[in-house]
Amino acid sequence: MPFFKSSRNSSTDLLIGKEAFQQAIAKERYRSDRSNNKYSLLILSLAIQSEEDERIGRAITTIRNRIRAIDEIGWYEENQLGIILPFTSMAGADRLADEICSIITTHLDPAECLACELFSYDPKTVPEAEMPIWKKNLQA
Repeated sequence: MPFFKSSRNSSTDLLIGKEAFQQAIAKERYRSDRSNNKYSLLILSLAIQSEEDERIGRAITTIRNRIRAIDEIGWYEENQLGIILPFTSMAGADRLADEICSIITTHLDPAECLACELFSYDPKTVPEAEMPIWKKNLQA
């Protein structure tokens, strides 16, 4: 499905930057609130020297091929990859997180994957004034 993929050359071009990724998270929160659908957020903390590292590029390409076209991957913070998973419960995101962590450790040294955190939001169970995200730490 080339229509949904980037036509640029670099694998890291498949990622959105930090500011745009934060905006995408906010947009998904608003969409979730309006539609009463869950979404999840996976954050991978990496010990990489450069975002242009060839190995991270290969990992990103593999991840991009694994996730759905509606999922968004980008830089959450420096050395932190984030993946927004619309319409995805904690259980579904948990299964995917295991696969994504496996992909990362296949392409990078396992010691370079510092943490894998999973957040899930369900607008039906969270009061508006409360912090909307549950957190689960996964072993990387």
